[in-house]
Amino acid sequence: MFLLMMDGEAPVAVFVHVHYPDIWRGMSALLAKRLTIPFRLIVTTSHAENRIVIPETRFMVASRILHVENRGRDILPFLQALAETEECEFGLKLHTKKSPQREDGAQWLAEILDSLVPSRNAGLRAAIRRLKDDRRIGFVTPAGFCLSVKPWVLQNAPGMVTVMHTLGAELTEEELTDTYFAAGSMFWFRRPALAALAAPHVLALFEPEEGQFDGTIAHAMERLFPVEARRQKFLSLAMPALLASKPAMPEAELLALVRQHADVPSTYFPAPYVAAQPAVPRTRQPGPFATLSRRILRIRLPHSPA
Repeated sequence: MFLLMMDGEAPVAVFVHVHYPDIWRGMSALLAKRLTIPFRLIVTTSHAENRIVIPETRFMVASRILHVENRGRDILPFLQALAETEECEFGLKLHTKKSPQREDGAQWLAEILDSLVPSRNAGLRAAIRRLKDDRRIGFVTPAGFCLSVKPWVLQNAPGMVTVMHTLGAELTEEELTDTYFAAGSMFWFRRPALAALAAPHVLALFEPEEGQFDGTIAHAMERLFPVEARRQKFLSLAMPALLASKPAMPEAELLALVRQHADVPSTYFPAPYVAAQPAVPRTRQPGPFATLSRRILRIRLPHSPA
């Protein structure tokens, strides 16, 4: 692993867990087109290396494939990769989301990528600049996928408490207040906000994969990412709040902006324990990645909370 400077910028680290190589082909092409900042790619997968395509772009300064077991969904592989990538300051976590238990899984993925990796170059560069300029911010969710942790703990409280105890900490009311997680588990982050979660004694907590829809350490960790960021004195917020923020903004004003863009009414997340409403057609023409994803995902299964 190495750092290469391009146009005066240090590369960001892009972590992608590839469980579905077919989905990754479309994502890889999209990243090659939209990631117009220097980046290092770290792919985790349980598949053979010859099934993993690598984006063809001059902005990728290094790539690496880490072979992992099929355990801990996309969460454990990400933390394993994070433990081996100490030199990155900022990172983007992605995975080949399919969610076969939901009929809108492909639409989820397309909308998440549109927010985290916008097609307009200025939006992506502005987001990175805001992260660099405002050291209060450590965790950034996609627009529309930013949910308050407290009401969405659901069946995951025991796992959350276990992880925090393993870190030698308590799960306090204060750390759950104004703390927002990324539904779908894709986000931008500042490495010091999450680094403690990559410790070996935390990684050992993840259970074997048995197709669980909730209640695992992976589901607990999805909600704990911003909690740990808060414990490390960083804020979590949605991408629109990040882009509207300013480094000189007083904290009370910044928190008001954070709340404004969190818990946005959505058919995906009507309320805790309430099933998603039927998917509605997108109001704009779907891009090539969304179209590809919909062709791939034809599975229709009953909804289960995830």
